[in-house]
This record gives sequence, C-alpha cells and structure tokens, in this order.
Amino acid sequence: MPFRYLFLGGFFLLLPFLTPAQTPAPDSSYTAKLQAPGVKMITIDGKYKVWTQKVGQGNIKLLLLHGGPGNTHEYFENFPEYLAKEGVEIYYYDQLNSYHSDKTDDKSVWNINRFIEEVEQVRQGLGLDNFYLLGHSWGGMLALEYAAKYPQHLKGLITSDIGYKATVFNKHRFSQYADIIRRRSAKEGKVIAGLDTMGLKALSQYITPEVMTEFRQLHMMRLPKEPATFTRSQAHITRTYAGYFMPFMLAWDFSDRLASIKPPTLVIGSQYDFIPTADIDYMQRQIPNCQKYICPEGSHYAMWDDPQHYFPALIKFLRKTERKG
Repeated sequence: MPFRYLFLGGFFLLLPFLTPAQTPAPDSSYTAKLQAPGVKMITIDGKYKVWTQKVGQGNIKLLLLHGGPGNTHEYFENFPEYLAKEGVEIYYYDQLNSYHSDKTDDKSVWNINRFIEEVEQVRQGLGLDNFYLLGHSWGGMLALEYAAKYPQHLKGLITSDIGYKATVFNKHRFSQYADIIRRRSAKEGKVIAGLDTMGLKALSQYITPEVMTEFRQLHMMRLPKEPATFTRSQAHITRTYAGYFMPFMLAWDFSDRLASIKPPTLVIGSQYDFIPTADIDYMQRQIPNCQKYICPEGSHYAMWDDPQHYFPALIKFLRKTERKG
C-alpha cells in the first residue's frame, strides 16, 4: 500500500490513501499578494527569493513564522485586527518552498541549520533588530532554534501551539486519533485492539477521511464554520516536499536546550490542541524568564477559534516586556 504525506494540524502526517502531493497553482490572491503594499522579496542563500510584507507601523516589531513546513503566512492575517492598536508593526513571511516564495527541488535545503540561516537572512533583509519573533506549530520549532543561535537580535520570543520534543507531543496526538477511531468503531459495533500502542504508520490504516475530519474539528479548528481567510490559507499549503523533512520533524528534540533560551519568552498552548498542555507547563518551567498561557477554548489554531483569549495573552506579554525595556 503506497503512503503519502498529508499536512494536518501544522504537521505532515504519513497516510496510506492520499493522492500524490501537489504544489497549489497561483490564483488571483497570489497576484494580489505580490502587488500588495509593504511587500518585499528578500534574496536568501544567494539565489532564492522569499516573500515578506510589512503591515502597519509601530515601535513593536513582530516577525511571524508559519507552520508546516509548507503552510503560508495567510492564517496570521487576523493579527492586525487585534495588534495594530497596540503599536505592533507586523512582518509576514512565507518560507522557502511556501506558496508566495520560490520553490526548489534541491533536497539539500531541507535541514534545520539552513532554515535558521534563512530566518537570519530575512531579519537582515528587513532591517530588524531588538524585535519579537512568534512561531506557530513548526514555526515555533524554528523560532526556538533561531532563538538558541541568535538571541542577541530578539527582544522577546513567543511560541504558539508547539511542544519541546516530537516523540512526546506525537504520542499525545496519536492517542487523540486512537480515541476518535475507538469511538467511531464502537458505534459500528467493532473493537480494534492495541490502538493506544500503535505508531502513526500502523494507526494510519484506520485514519479514514471521516476520522481526519473529526480530528480537524476537535483539535485544529473548532469554529463551526471556517473563516474564509483560514480556508484560503489551507488551500495554499505546499505538500510537494513534505517527505524530505519528515525524519527531522519526527525526531526533533529541544528539551536539553530549553534552559539556554535567553530572551523573555511566552509559550502559548491550547486546551484542545494536539500539543498537550503538559508540554507547555514543562517549557515554562525549563525556559528562564518564561511565561505561559493556555487558551481555554482553543485548539491548534487558537488565534482563530479562541482569539478572545489568545490575543489578550499575547498583548499582555508584549506590554510587560516593553515596560521592562
């Protein structure tokens, strides 16, 4: 049975029934984005261009790192609604091989050190220093890696809906799939043994499109109707290169380096996310000068399904850090 990669909940999953991964074709929004005010294409690695956009003006500079790899900045588009009045100058950025940036079939680009240097080249290209870095999901992993290497440029670090060790949060994610499969099977009068001890590859034979839909509704986006902006972002996910980075994504472990993080840090989690809240608690204890917040009604994209808690927590952190100078 052939396996394909699916992007779900901020990470690529290995599933047996999917059609080959594709890169979405440019649409009308793509052209509009390239021509939008504040857009700057930044050259990285001496030959590729990545898309960035400055939105708003203010003394607080915030660079956003999206999930994936392969997602886009678009699901951050509700940030100005909540942050503009706080004097936050937002910088969107699509990473290499994401929708609005260059694509390459060169497999060598898929290593964490190159991604860290890509962020640093973007920082230089935007002229940012003493700025805030917010990473969501995979972007949170990258933000931690960047902060460990380049703390001198950061005024503050925010991780959103990400843990510290892939094997830990993936175990929790697999248990959530198992719960859904068990519940759905019970309704059909079936019993599947060993669900709780299966790895993703074994579990994937039971992850039907219906199971995926329920997982999405419970742990990714809990709004009964997805906002059009979020749906557009999901449609623009680039899946073509997913497999190249899978070994790193499944083995990533930052636990031994949490104590090395120097900038003031906020770790945001969500009650219904597939990242367990225990991960957020652990990170808060291990990272010096770290605060935490758990969005009580949110899932993986809490900025959309729990903005009434997500953004006040972020604003409180920014205000507190700014007061301390």
